[in-house]
Amino acid sequence: MTLEVEAPGTYEPERRYILDVILGDRLGLDWRLRLGERSDVRIVNPTDPSRGVVVPDVLFATPTGDWLTRAALPPRPLAWREAPDGTGPRRWLPVLYGAEAPDALIVPGPDDVELTVDVFGSAFFMLSRYEELVVPARDHHGRFAATSSLAHAEGFLGIPIVDAYAELLWGALEGLWPRLERPARSFQLALSHDVDQPLASAGRGAPALMRQLGADLLIRHDAELAGRRLRSWAGLRRGDHTLDPYNTFDFLMDVSERHSIAGAFYFLATEEISAVDGPYTLEQPWIEALIRRIHVRGHEIGLHPSFESHLDPLLTQVEFGRLRDAAERQGVSQERWGGRQHYLRWQNPVTWSNWEAAGLSYDSTVGYADRIGFRAGTCHEFRPFHLLERRPLRLRERPLHVMDRTLFDYMKLSPEVASQRVLELARECRGYGGTLSLLCHNSLLPSTRQKRWYETLVSAVAP
Repeated sequence: MTLEVEAPGTYEPERRYILDVILGDRLGLDWRLRLGERSDVRIVNPTDPSRGVVVPDVLFATPTGDWLTRAALPPRPLAWREAPDGTGPRRWLPVLYGAEAPDALIVPGPDDVELTVDVFGSAFFMLSRYEELVVPARDHHGRFAATSSLAHAEGFLGIPIVDAYAELLWGALEGLWPRLERPARSFQLALSHDVDQPLASAGRGAPALMRQLGADLLIRHDAELAGRRLRSWAGLRRGDHTLDPYNTFDFLMDVSERHSIAGAFYFLATEEISAVDGPYTLEQPWIEALIRRIHVRGHEIGLHPSFESHLDPLLTQVEFGRLRDAAERQGVSQERWGGRQHYLRWQNPVTWSNWEAAGLSYDSTVGYADRIGFRAGTCHEFRPFHLLERRPLRLRERPLHVMDRTLFDYMKLSPEVASQRVLELARECRGYGGTLSLLCHNSLLPSTRQKRWYETLVSAVAP
């Protein structure tokens, strides 16, 4: 069955994009668009147009002079409405854009089924990161923070709201046409590792070692780690990095392989060593051997573009070229190349555009540094939309949901509470057949206690 979507003629590129993402990519349905003089969106079966699903059209009814301004942001406070059984795991959902209605998300009628939430406009708002072109607030690293977002302010950062809206729409469509079919999706866990500091001892002098030892003993209360660090320092002169506290790469791969997961390791690719962009270069023998070992074990090599690269298309391209050259020297061949921006520095839509122009296949930067959750409102990979050029991109976005530094440095959670929060997000992803994306740095697992925490967490959330 090819569904017909009757819709107003406004914002056609944006409308076609989000219809394709929700109806095509997410629900696996064939559809065609018919533009006309109407104030809402109506989805029908052309062979029997007497019945349909009606969706309010709010965001794409915005006057052109208000587009990409605060006037187009969802009105606050958001209403929360109840979803009927069979429309996904969430019973109450916030309405980003919608129609005035009773406290229900679906209102059955004699012919049409009416949704009270603008599914397509709301999903577009989240996936395009619309608010990040409107709200100027940035943190000290130039990043749009979770605490500046609508999702944080209205309490739905922990809900993959786009996926919830897609399920709501599916419930209405399937209620009218029970013979509709959609692709089956199962929960997945994506593990990735930004290689900021591959070794604790490399590039550091005796004063730095003494500070690290002091922190091991006085702050971390871990004499075992201090002893290992000291023995590692002695081995450094012999070129032996076996005991280096940050050399956790084989451990990370072991954990992934026990759950049949191919992890991704994202490397900085700058020409020179720097305090901000890492104490290594791709030409160092130990790094070359590490890249080769990761590839031989069946894991992915990816790019971790430097601190200043997120606004610089040429620098992104140069660093990607350096990574590919280094990987090729080690016999690495991959069909798809992706990665994540250093420090999660990302600007909409410039960084996406840079990655596409450089020839990368996917980005996995779109997650918040200061809070875990669903920055783009989804636990599924998706095609981004360039808001300024008004076109879909070929690049794919694999949104980031959890970073270890977020849990412990920004949110300052205990290991027990951190695990609980991750499990809550995993349950959301399971409910929508999505993927939980978890970033853990090799340098944040120096102790036996930290390794045990990570291993236990992965076992708890793995499919």
